[in-house]
Amino acid sequence: MNNTPLYKSKRTAKSLWQEYRIYDDRIELQSWILIHTISIPITDVLQIEVRPRLVIADLFRGKRFVYSVFPLEIDLADSWPHVAVTRRALFKYIRFSPDDPEKFVEICKSILPGR
Repeated sequence: MNNTPLYKSKRTAKSLWQEYRIYDDRIELQSWILIHTISIPITDVLQIEVRPRLVIADLFRGKRFVYSVFPLEIDLADSWPHVAVTRRALFKYIRFSPDDPEKFVEICKSILPGR
């Protein structure tokens, strides 16, 4: 495991002062709400994208019900443009608000295997 992050999100009020990091083999979501750190192996990421605010409005944007109503939000993601990760795991949909969602997604996509 590499211990030097490719990207580290600044702690902000919209992220509830949590920190989100990208490494070459994983994404780490440091969370005060859940366990201390959620680590997502990059090989488990099925999709990552920037989503607009108001998660419930995804029902009207053509997204599936489960994607719209039951994501794991670890900060104030519903109030801001945020990152949505679809992964292979129990909590399949995770949403969070790094300081620069577009840059976060761009870096993640650059390290996804087979992309």
